[in-house]
This record gives sequence, structure tokens and C-alpha cells, in this order.
Amino acid sequence: MPFFIVLTPLTGILAAIMGPETTKNCRRKNINEFKYDCLLFYPDIKCRTCQLPKPARSKHCNVCNQCVLTVDHHCIWINNCVGLGNYLYFYLFLMLNSLSMSYAFVRSMFIVWLNPHITYPKSILAFNLLTGSFAVICIIFTYLQLSMVKEGMTTNEKDKWFTVHEYMREKRLVKSNDGKWYYDLTSQLDLPSDQHDFFSTNPYDGRVYRLGNYTLIEEAGQINNIYDKGSFYGNLRTLCLI
Repeated sequence: MPFFIVLTPLTGILAAIMGPETTKNCRRKNINEFKYDCLLFYPDIKCRTCQLPKPARSKHCNVCNQCVLTVDHHCIWINNCVGLGNYLYFYLFLMLNSLSMSYAFVRSMFIVWLNPHITYPKSILAFNLLTGSFAVICIIFTYLQLSMVKEGMTTNEKDKWFTVHEYMREKRLVKSNDGKWYYDLTSQLDLPSDQHDFFSTNPYDGRVYRLGNYTLIEEAGQINNIYDKGSFYGNLRTLCLI
């Protein structure tokens, strides 16, 4: 129990005060940690807010008012963003919370089960309900976070990938012969290919394109996530800088 009492708040404090690296405050090797995949992230793009170049996998946080490297989300519990630089402490914080809540719930219920003849105060019932509920919440949230690590994506990127796959399912995602990605936003897909309107997957590029030769993306296997190292441990090491 002392293990949980000390380490759980300690990892939370470290995740909060260490914070993630940003475009304004980062080590040079980390700002170029990831290549641009030219599907979700494009080179030569400046943030519209802070007017600094946007590294791959970064995002501007309106709360922190800066672009965070490899951002996951802004966490209200640590009052900071989760990104490159504090992933390790954040994941430890989640796992320790899950373990400590589960331990407290199981131990309390075990004591009650061993002594059925004792009438316990209502505060014990409230304690069991709270620790049990928080254990379930923490375990589910930890599982969701680590499952994204396994897939080689962050919370920020999950929505982007969802959009990409939605266009693929609607048969509107294409790849040109020179390797660039586009959305086909023509209202009638049965028109001749030279009459289709294509837009780049780059949200900063609002131009309309007409493509001659391209490949219609119909399966997820045709889309390569370059940020996925192929294993949970490999992705975890990349995010946690270990």
C-alpha cells in the first residue's frame, strides 16, 4: 500500500510538471523525430496560431497556446497536454491508479466477506462503491490508451484515421501515381474520371485537382501507417523515448 500511496501521486505530478515538448521548447533531435507521411501530416506547413513550422504528429493546443510534439490530448487531471516528453509518466500514472483502486476495492471487499457478522458503517459501503467504480473507469481508460499505442496512433490521430477510413469505405480515397493522397468529393462518382474534383488530404491545401491516373483505395491494407513500428513495445518505446 505505501508503494501506491507514494508512486501514484508522484507519477501524476511528474506528468504535470515535466510536460510535453513543444515547438517553442524542445530538443532539436525530437522536433524531427518523425517523418511526414503526406497523408495525415505534411511538410512546409506553419501553424495558423503560433506561426511556427508544424512537425509531423504535432498539434496546436488552445489551452496551452503552443504546438505540442506528438500530442495525444490535453488532460484535465494533470492540467497539461500529454505528448512527447511525458508519455512515460502519464502511462505509469494511469496504470498505478488502476492498480491502487483495484487493490483497495478487493481488499476492502475481502475484509467484509471474512467478517459477515460485523455491521459496518455506511462509509465502508461508500468506499467500496467509489473504489470499485474508479477501478473500472481507470482500467477502461488505460486499456483504450494502450490499445492506441498498439495501433501506432495517438488520440489526436485516431480521429484523422477515422476520416481517412470513412472516405475509403465511401470509395472516395485515391492515391495518384506520384504517391500523393486525395479525396474525391465529386457528387456523382459515375462521371468520367477527368470530370472528378479531387482535394488533397492536406487540410491546408484548398485547391481543386483533376487527376489523370490514380488508384482507388478500397482496402485498409493499401494504407500504410509509417508511425506504427509493428509491435506494442516498439510503439511504446518511441512515444516514451526509451
